Amino acid sequence: MDELHKKLRSHAYANEEELIGLRRTLHQHPEPGWSEFQTSQTLRTRLAENGFSSLKATAGTGFYLDIQGEHPGPAIAYCADMDALPIQDRKEKTYASKRTGFGHLCGHDAHSTVAYGVARLLHRHRHELHGTVRIIWQPAEEVTPSGAPLILKEGVLDDIEAIYGIHCDPTLPSGCYSIRPGAETGSFDTFEVTVDAPSTSHSARPYEGKDTIWIANQIIQHFYQMIGRVTDVRKPAVISICTFHAGDALNVIPHHASFGGTIRTMNEQLRQQLREYMTDITREIGRINGVEARIRLGGGSPSVINNFQLYRFMRRLIGLQLGDEKFLDREQSIGAEDFAFYTERLPGLYMRVGTAHSPETSHPLHHSFFDVDERVFAPVSALMAYALIRHLRDRVLHTKPSLSSAEPLLSEQ
Repeated sequence: MDELHKKLRSHAYANEEELIGLRRTLHQHPEPGWSEFQTSQTLRTRLAENGFSSLKATAGTGFYLDIQGEHPGPAIAYCADMDALPIQDRKEKTYASKRTGFGHLCGHDAHSTVAYGVARLLHRHRHELHGTVRIIWQPAEEVTPSGAPLILKEGVLDDIEAIYGIHCDPTLPSGCYSIRPGAETGSFDTFEVTVDAPSTSHSARPYEGKDTIWIANQIIQHFYQMIGRVTDVRKPAVISICTFHAGDALNVIPHHASFGGTIRTMNEQLRQQLREYMTDITREIGRINGVEARIRLGGGSPSVINNFQLYRFMRRLIGLQLGDEKFLDREQSIGAEDFAFYTERLPGLYMRVGTAHSPETSHPLHHSFFDVDERVFAPVSALMAYALIRHLRDRVLHTKPSLSSAEPLLSEQ
């Protein structure tokens, strides 16, 4: 571990209790996407108390700040999300959610806290920065439409050459990290299908009318049967039906039925193929059965694509600074992140951070008892601040890749 990283870790650990306290404050007051008013204010207040005066609003409740180094260079970004989920937090902890029906059960409070820690470290070590780091607190990652496209539309990343982000991972031990080159997550799209008949019909004589539930079920079965029959089994894809609504009486076949869910895959071509095939299936089954069947496809997000140079840089940095045993391979995730909109526009790196230290911190994401090992905040803040400093110093995206163990971008000081 080089001297700069040691200093960053020392300063981060000196503020560890503050980081834990901030995370617990955010955790107690979760807010869903586009409503992160108190979350944003809490973070802004803490930053102002530490000398950050030039905070700029973006995407409604979001904001960002620039940390300008004492040396010239390009601008890069670090992004953290802020929103919570509409899920009841069932933990029996003093810092459990105080808001009924909502909880920080995906770790965005931890992400925001680490970003705060990174900001403080970089501000203190501006003399080490060869350029500018823009730190963004983004709203609405969990909802559609999400916050990333609006941040891009507002031009917040127009002058940025690369972007970094992290996500806590309860499947990885605390102190360990994981990154996949290329596709890091799956794409995500929503769909809603409606089936409408001219009228209701009697349950004793379905042949006299149109059975919308039976027709909707035909469409569902075709959707489920596509994977591995229409699609290449070597390319992962998942279609899930998550809602179904029809009828109010037990002896009346309703004139309207609807259902909806999500499409997830790792391949953009397959993503478009599925959307087109589902549209054709819905229309044709409706036509064959003499009803109006429609599908509405919602734009979710593409796959997060980790830039290979950034992956290689971060992978080797972890090995040199923490030891190769701290980098763990893991299975590909077909979950989605709107960080993908950033990596679609510019080079990016999205890293998984281990937060599992006990059974209490090993519950999966979106679980009612989800929690994280708070002891990771200080070392993760230090690691990310160090990576951002080294990116700018070593001009990672402007250095010709080399297989030499003495490669400048990760040489020891």
